[in-house]
Amino acid sequence: MKNKLFLSAALVLPVLAGCGSSSSEQGWKTDDLNYIPLFTSDGAVVFADTEKGGTTGSYDYATLYHEGVSIVPNAQEGTEYYIDGKGSRLFQKEFYELSIFDDGVAWAIEDVGKPLAAIDRSGNVLFEFKEAEEAYAFHGGLSVFCEANGFWGAVDKKGNMVVSPTWADAGPMFINGLLPVQHPDTYAWGIIDAKGKIVVECRYDRICGYEDEYFMQNYIQSLSAGLIPVKSGEKWGVIDLSGKTVISPQFDYIIRDGKNWLFRKGSSWGWCDAKGKYIINPQFRSALPFGDSGYAAVENDDRQWGYIDSKGNFKIEPQFDEAMSFNASGVAPACDKDSYDWGLVDKSGKWVVNPQFSAIYDIGLNGRFMVEDNSGSFGIVDKTGEYVVNPLFDSAPQALLDNIGGVRNECSIESGYVDVEGIACLVESTLLSLKASTAGELMAAYELSESAFPKSSGTVTLSNNKDRKDVTLKLTGTGINAWSKSSDGWFGYNYSFRKDAPVRSYVLTVNLNDRAEGFESEVLDAVMSKYDHDAESANISLPDATAKVSIAKSRSIVFNVSAN
Repeated sequence: MKNKLFLSAALVLPVLAGCGSSSSEQGWKTDDLNYIPLFTSDGAVVFADTEKGGTTGSYDYATLYHEGVSIVPNAQEGTEYYIDGKGSRLFQKEFYELSIFDDGVAWAIEDVGKPLAAIDRSGNVLFEFKEAEEAYAFHGGLSVFCEANGFWGAVDKKGNMVVSPTWADAGPMFINGLLPVQHPDTYAWGIIDAKGKIVVECRYDRICGYEDEYFMQNYIQSLSAGLIPVKSGEKWGVIDLSGKTVISPQFDYIIRDGKNWLFRKGSSWGWCDAKGKYIINPQFRSALPFGDSGYAAVENDDRQWGYIDSKGNFKIEPQFDEAMSFNASGVAPACDKDSYDWGLVDKSGKWVVNPQFSAIYDIGLNGRFMVEDNSGSFGIVDKTGEYVVNPLFDSAPQALLDNIGGVRNECSIESGYVDVEGIACLVESTLLSLKASTAGELMAAYELSESAFPKSSGTVTLSNNKDRKDVTLKLTGTGINAWSKSSDGWFGYNYSFRKDAPVRSYVLTVNLNDRAEGFESEVLDAVMSKYDHDAESANISLPDATAKVSIAKSRSIVFNVSAN
């Protein structure tokens, strides 16, 4: 089940920036915000109508609407399902976990221990994807995934592997048919296309650098435009898709801002054009992108915020304790330096909504803002400060803020797959290898030295296999008398190793780890089903041995094997 990420009343107001791009590409950002999830005082989630007010539904949690549906839980069953804007189910089938839909396809996990599966909007399984340990939501018909060994690749909506999992890391989605990837040997970053072909060689320390709130600018918009922020050593610059340096690495941080770049050099922020030429010299303690507004919020050396135009001239003099970007409605959230309350200002610097809120969040609504009043309650106001949704809510999901950047928590899903059959086959192959043997033959087979055979004990650890993270196989030989001793004529003994000492008894201990823990009975049933067995006595007849099996209090599966 998903985490309930939410905004607390004490949360510092985040920095959010405008999009400032002509591209229609938005990543996983949703504009379907007519109904947004908010938390009530009893911890439930309801959907608030951001246009008409009022609420509908009541759930343990709920995601934002994406492609017309939200994910909500069936708390009693521990499952999830989709609802549409009217609260009706998209289909009757429920799943253990779900991702958002994109391109009409979503990832789902049917039940505990089951693999990821791609489903359509009718709930039909398109294909299972046992290879994936984690997968991001589809985008542009492709999904970026990670397999069991930690390598990343991509799969299409039909289950075809379009990029083999060979990369140490990768971006969460293809944009413009491009994906940042990290080389598995050098750990340098480059870019591949949708067929896995290298477009930009892996030679950068970071690529498409972004913080969460700038995912839209530095990832989505940069890949869309083919101008990519890269880090070499400790400095950032910009390259094009041929790998040619457009702006030499010289900045401590850089953010795409329309056709220009907002940068930090040392402790000061400024702007340069597409070729790196300064437009506004670095002089501000902090700054936000212009976006499409023509005004940028900046902080001066006196720690006061104001707004400048594209030439660096102040249009609204520094006078605020903090300020945010103007949105499309022509107003911007600002914090009064005396009261530390938030209100809304217009482009003349006049308060159009007087400072009265503890916080204001621009979550992408048309002319409306989420606010937190001085009691810590959340609601929605229009640009005149009138409540559209009254402040009756304790908090709001973090996804409302993450959505501005185009990436959210529910855009990825981790596999719950437990490979019961694979584990059973590994156990079976170990059991089948156990035959009547000698100490010398065990030494050769398991690369042991004579010292591995204790003089005072007949038990020898032959192997302790931890090759898989979900299972550990410990194999011991028992009842082995590998040493003969004779008196040294004084008070001790002389020992000689007997390579011909017979070995007929073994103990195989199977410990299930990670998410396989708890599936001991299923693994045992899968092993026993392959051979004649007596369920009551728990004896298994193997080709060259018999085994008595039990599950210990520690939940280990223990096979006591007697070779024929």
